[in-house]
Amino acid sequence: MRQSTVAEAWGGAEEFVALSASLSGFDVTELEKTGMASAYAEFVAGRVGAVPCRALRDGWAGGRTEPGSVGEVAEGLDEEVLALARAVTQLWYTGCWPGFAGSAPVVVSERAYAEGLVWRVLGGYAPGVGRPGFGSWSEAPGRVGR
Repeated sequence: MRQSTVAEAWGGAEEFVALSASLSGFDVTELEKTGMASAYAEFVAGRVGAVPCRALRDGWAGGRTEPGSVGEVAEGLDEEVLALARAVTQLWYTGCWPGFAGSAPVVVSERAYAEGLVWRVLGGYAPGVGRPGFGSWSEAPGRVGR
């Protein structure tokens, strides 16, 4: 499989983020704040190639003639395209690409792990990367109040 560019695969990073917003339930602004949009668009295009990405983009856009649930749109997609939709969603939530057909899952980067949407859903930070800081568990807590 040859490497594909974001433009070949998604039409551009903005189109990838718009599709990702529909898949994840987060809005475009929230996804852009993670700083991972371009990295994810490039990563997925490079992993699966342009043809499956365009099939997902076109299938998703074609299924949204009216506002509806994600499930209704997903019912109109073939299994390969639906698997890609699930993989992109998992990538946003965990920072991990699940892999296809026997390939191992891949954590895209340390930052991808830290910016996973799952931590926002849980109302916290990825263990070891948020406040109060890496290694803070190794220090005794200070006195509180008096």
